[in-house]
Amino acid sequence: MKSDELRNAFIDFFKKKQHEFVAGCSIVPENDPSLLFINAGMNQFKDVFLGTGTRSYNRAVNSQVCVRVSGKHNDLEDVGKDSTHLTSFEMLGNWSFGDYYKKEAIIWAWELLTQILQIPKYRLVATVFEEDDEAEAIWKLHTEVGQVVRCDAKDNFWEMGKTGPCGPCSEIHVYLKNDSPKPGLTQADLNSGDFIELWNLVFIQYNRLDSGELENLAQKSIDTGAGFERLLAFMQGTPSNYQTDLFWPIIEKIEHLSGKTYSESLEGMPFRVMADHVRTLCFGIADNCYPSNEGRGYVLRRLLRRACRYAKKLGFEAPVLHKLVVEVIAPLSGHFEHLKQKQTVIEKVILAEEDSFLQTLTEGLKRFDTLKEKTKQISAEDAFKLYDTYGFPIDLSALLAEEAGLEIDLEGFSTLLEKQKERSRQASQFQDMENKAVITQIKPEDFQGLSLHLADDLNCAKGGEARIIADRNEKVSMARHHTATHILHEILRRNLGEHVHQAGSLVDSDRLRFDFSHFESINKDDLQRFEAEANEYVTQALPVSIDHMTLEQAKKRGAMALFGEKYNPLDVRVVNIGGQSIELCAGTHVTNTSDIEQIKIISETAISAGTRRIEALAGQQRINQYLTEQLNQHKSELMIQISKLKKDWSNLDNKKVQELEQKDIQLNACQENQNNKVLAVSIRLCEHIAAQIQESKKDLKKVLSKQTGHYTKDNLQGLLDQAIRLETGISLIISRLNDEDVKALRDIADHITSFDEHCIVLLGSENKDKGLLVVKYAKKIDSTKLGASDLVKRLTEFAGGSGGGRFDMAQAGGVSLDKLDESLDLAKELLMKTFQ
Repeated sequence: MKSDELRNAFIDFFKKKQHEFVAGCSIVPENDPSLLFINAGMNQFKDVFLGTGTRSYNRAVNSQVCVRVSGKHNDLEDVGKDSTHLTSFEMLGNWSFGDYYKKEAIIWAWELLTQILQIPKYRLVATVFEEDDEAEAIWKLHTEVGQVVRCDAKDNFWEMGKTGPCGPCSEIHVYLKNDSPKPGLTQADLNSGDFIELWNLVFIQYNRLDSGELENLAQKSIDTGAGFERLLAFMQGTPSNYQTDLFWPIIEKIEHLSGKTYSESLEGMPFRVMADHVRTLCFGIADNCYPSNEGRGYVLRRLLRRACRYAKKLGFEAPVLHKLVVEVIAPLSGHFEHLKQKQTVIEKVILAEEDSFLQTLTEGLKRFDTLKEKTKQISAEDAFKLYDTYGFPIDLSALLAEEAGLEIDLEGFSTLLEKQKERSRQASQFQDMENKAVITQIKPEDFQGLSLHLADDLNCAKGGEARIIADRNEKVSMARHHTATHILHEILRRNLGEHVHQAGSLVDSDRLRFDFSHFESINKDDLQRFEAEANEYVTQALPVSIDHMTLEQAKKRGAMALFGEKYNPLDVRVVNIGGQSIELCAGTHVTNTSDIEQIKIISETAISAGTRRIEALAGQQRINQYLTEQLNQHKSELMIQISKLKKDWSNLDNKKVQELEQKDIQLNACQENQNNKVLAVSIRLCEHIAAQIQESKKDLKKVLSKQTGHYTKDNLQGLLDQAIRLETGISLIISRLNDEDVKALRDIADHITSFDEHCIVLLGSENKDKGLLVVKYAKKIDSTKLGASDLVKRLTEFAGGSGGGRFDMAQAGGVSLDKLDESLDLAKELLMKTFQ
């Protein structure tokens, strides 16, 4: 029986018993902060069991994807060590909400297993909670089960968590040998390995309170769960989940790609970990949960990095997990259609994460190998450095330690981690204090008469709205930026895909910042197109309406909610922009998109793997101010460059000097103007002149190279003049050059250090769309304080890329251009701190 056939057989059986088929919910819980992920089939019905919610049906059947990687239900550490444990699995279930109870649940379970699935009756054994006489009597009176075993609360009293619905249960076990089990079975016999549990029938009748006490629920209900993969393995005649038609194609693909053969022994652990983890990643990403550095996203990132480590054990040096997505989705797509719809997105997200992590995995493993050769225990400090510097989840370090037979100070690691979190909290509190320092005492009614939808609560508001603003123009500007954020969110989703979700934002009176889930950069042409589309919303003068309704009503209208946010299910505020964008939001908005006047996107960058950031401006005046600042900055920088180039060319080619003088004239013609379009044209002219200046620099370099064949103190004087003189007598020369290859950077650094024996040179360059870094220490520099290779390692950890070198010279390539300037600033800070 194939997986699709088994799932359909279960669902169809209960549909014939008048059960409503209810699609499984997202693995990301809605409005339930007690859960990291959906970990049981009953989670979406929790409110019904508690009596706080209702459904239009009182019988249901479904298949729910569950993830168990944290808390009470955490199977992560066992995955791969055997052939049964999984981090994600399907739970088949049938439900009764105050309708039928123990008798029907038991009889129907027996009917399905023995008549529909035709499992031999003599191989089945039932268990009941040791105090549940009623369930035992039903088994003996209404089925032909051979034995009923009484078990304690550990095995036969089901609880979702520390609190919530719970009750006694009755499990159905199957004897793995094709024979009748011995009479007089005990609880220990059932846990011996000769039996597997196929189904758990939970009789929901209590609610566990915070105090630990049990209270009777208003109505008794049924919650059953049959582990789909486990049942499938039995039906397909294998003791291994990994040899079913759900996993075997993934295993075969890994065999094909690695050239190695799978084994059910411990040697096959890398295959099982990769297959399991990539499947859970697919489920998570399909439900719009993306790898990140916190919460659920961090769980997915840990899974991916753990899988990458095992892929490396099989010899993979390049990304491979994304190549397994097709095999994961193929047997599931008939039931989980959203997996097929999101396949391309899933592949791209996983590839981006692999690329990001593999750049540091090799160095991290080298670091661990060095540690294990020196010590018998991995200290808390070393474990924390692996986590903080190399991006190793602590469970990965613990796994490496276990394999190497080493101890690891996990308690000390937790202490260091908590200290880091406390520093972050203090920094956040300081930022909050800064925000509060600008609060102006003013009554909300002072804003009456403005054409705005004011925030429902001026004190719950976030970001720039965490203060009460006295100036009316400032308030209007904030409203413009807030409504513009909603418009950009909608445009990004429509153009990039539904995987785009807000991952953080800041709305203020002078700008907006919008972080969103996406896996690759957006090119300049697309950004311009998105900006044009945003301004179409403005020119269409769409009405912006605010309505209050229940959360369920808002969802039916298609309103977007923020993942991780907790909403009042009975009252949410819905912002509707002309029917084009509908979001839950409590903030301040304009009443018509024409009030925004204009939207301008000013940047798009990566802030982490799978998360991008757009910064934008709204309002004619604010955009004019920004463009004027940009124009003046461009003009100033270009005039300095032209002045230097004219001097460099003066003794070489007078024609080049005349050409540069024309550029000076053109720049002076770029005047400030209240018209944003005129300003934009001037800025584009500056960009054109900048490109011509770069060509002039290239020509100059070629001429100098031909004339001298090497660099002289005169033609490097510009860099020497930039030196930062420390009190210790050391000179720091840190500069970003353009279009220089790594050889040129090394030559320049060599020459500068030959002129000054007490200098440190750090040069960065953009070459072929990648960033380069070269560090050179002169002879009199004490490199034991911070070696050149150590400095480069710190910089690539921050800005990406890879490299290495010696104590006195090192280099790196592949550095993120977005972070090249920041890496130079970081180096300056580190060098000044070390050598001052």
